[in-house]
Amino acid sequence: MPLNKKYLSLFEQNWSESQRAVKRMKASLSRLKQHFPLTAQALKTEDEALSEKLDAFRIRFEVLQNCIGNKLFRNLLRMEDEEGLNMADTLSRMEKRQILSSADSWRKMREIREAFSHDYPEAESQRAEALNMAWAEAPELIKITDKIEAYLLKLHSIQLGGDH
Repeated sequence: MPLNKKYLSLFEQNWSESQRAVKRMKASLSRLKQHFPLTAQALKTEDEALSEKLDAFRIRFEVLQNCIGNKLFRNLLRMEDEEGLNMADTLSRMEKRQILSSADSWRKMREIREAFSHDYPEAESQRAEALNMAWAEAPELIKITDKIEAYLLKLHSIQLGGDH
């Protein structure tokens, strides 16, 4: 199937954004590896440096997940002259393209992202749980960008720029 080139430029901009997010996510994963898995006690006694690293990780997870789901997936469909009717439809189409292992796995990542919005200081155990789940899923987010790149190269011979 040929690509609708009018969406290619926007996709490339979104791709560039996603690759910056991937690079930052990898930096967070590297800086925090000795702190995971987190416990509620560790969060109660965290120092300012750890707090800032965890905040950066949380934001980077949110940014990458949002960029992939709301930009890359949708623009990929537009380039292929398809339109996702809703997120469930979009996820199903990404699953069919083998970009997602399952729509449910993406929904889980979305739930993790939403759990970050309920960050109450007295709820360290829930915060630790959400951060631990994000930590476990972050490599999968990075792999999804790899799968998008491989898909476009294989089916459309599009070589994307990026340093991941």
